[in-house]
Amino acid sequence: MGFQSGYRIPILDSTRYSRSYRDVPVDLQDPRNAEPLVPLESFGISYRSYHARADGGNPPYHRPVPGSRPDMWLRQSLAAQLAAVNQLLRPHDRELLVLDGYRPIACQQGLWDFYYQQGKETLGTVDEEALRTYAETFAADPADFSEDDPTSWPAHTTGAAIDVTLRQPSTGAVVDMGSNYEEITESSHCDYFERLLEKGAVAPDDPRLMNRRLLHWAMHEHGVLNHPFVFWHHDWGNQLHVRTWQDLFPDPPEAAWYGYIGPPPE
Repeated sequence: MGFQSGYRIPILDSTRYSRSYRDVPVDLQDPRNAEPLVPLESFGISYRSYHARADGGNPPYHRPVPGSRPDMWLRQSLAAQLAAVNQLLRPHDRELLVLDGYRPIACQQGLWDFYYQQGKETLGTVDEEALRTYAETFAADPADFSEDDPTSWPAHTTGAAIDVTLRQPSTGAVVDMGSNYEEITESSHCDYFERLLEKGAVAPDDPRLMNRRLLHWAMHEHGVLNHPFVFWHHDWGNQLHVRTWQDLFPDPPEAAWYGYIGPPPE
């Protein structure tokens, strides 16, 4: 079934999806967990590693994040799902632009360090609890990470989480999604423009609303679930995917099938 203009992104109370995913079990014996990471270019999927940008065009960092990589990798099945999503988007002159996929622990640490330091500057405090609360709004702390402990695996280290936006394949121009990547505000919530529409604050054909609906629809058609806190983050087969399914949809799987995977060769 094709995209319909009446498609809606559900308006959700954030308490429905705010639980931690760390306690979701991972079935490491599932054959899918043995899937390799594959480079996105092998599936014809466009990407630009946001955290590795050296041209200053990646606010709030404005430089490469320590530990980031310019290449982009995902689990094989997820890459195939994204190729199928692009087929749905093509009639609408849209395609996916992946901004982050597999994320090494070193990059996760770089993100945490950035926001922890930003907290010191923004809050003007050295109170540890306040700084951790601030930084956790933007990034997961990898301090307790262990390859053997599923409760310590950040979602992106599974190779089954992606941050993505839309662009026009004919021009390469990123379309207006109404909020910038990694701009964590109320406007980054996936249902933000649906709420504005209910209030009569935007038109039914507002491009920002329609672009978000199109992305949400195409990804969900292939089971790749958006975490509603931000419009750009989606998961397939990892702990956060299962937790989102449990919180929002019927008949969820009992366990994730992708666990931590080590980084591909440089």
